[in-house]
Amino acid sequence: MINRLHSIDKKLKSLTIIMTTLFMCFISLNCFGQEQDTTIYLNQDIEPEFKYENCLNTPDACKIFFIKNFKMPKILEANGYYGGIIVSFIVEKDSSISHISLIRGMGDSLDKYVLETVETMRKWTPGYVNGKKVRSQVILPISLRWLYGNSEE
Repeated sequence: MINRLHSIDKKLKSLTIIMTTLFMCFISLNCFGQEQDTTIYLNQDIEPEFKYENCLNTPDACKIFFIKNFKMPKILEANGYYGGIIVSFIVEKDSSISHISLIRGMGDSLDKYVLETVETMRKWTPGYVNGKKVRSQVILPISLRWLYGNSEE
C-alpha cells in the first residue's frame, strides 16, 4: 500500500512539473512579440493628418480629394442625393488606413463607391500620444456636395 501511494505521489509530482512547464511555455508564447500597443486612440496629442495638394488642413484636403477623385456613377447622378455620409477608419502607425466602415450611409450603391474612394486615400500622417505614433480612429463626415463635384458648403 505504501509503495502504491509512493508511486501515485511520484506520478502527481511528475504531472505537476509537466503542467507547470506547459503553463510557463503558454505564458511565454502568449507574451512573445506582443510588445505592440494595439490600443486605438480617440483623442491624440497630435491628430492624424491627411495632406492633399496645397491644402492647409485635413478637412480641406479630404474635401478636395473627394471632389477630384470620386466618380459619381451615371446611374446614381439622377437620384438627387443630399445630406452626408459618415465613415470611420483607423490610421495605423505606418500611415496606412484600416477597418474602414460606414457609420451613416445613403444607400448601398452610393455607400459602396464612397468606401472605395476612401480606400484610395494615400497615406495619412499618424496621430501621436506622448511623442509616440499611435493607432487613431478617424470619423470622416463626407458632404454629398463633394460627391457631385461641388466644393461650396
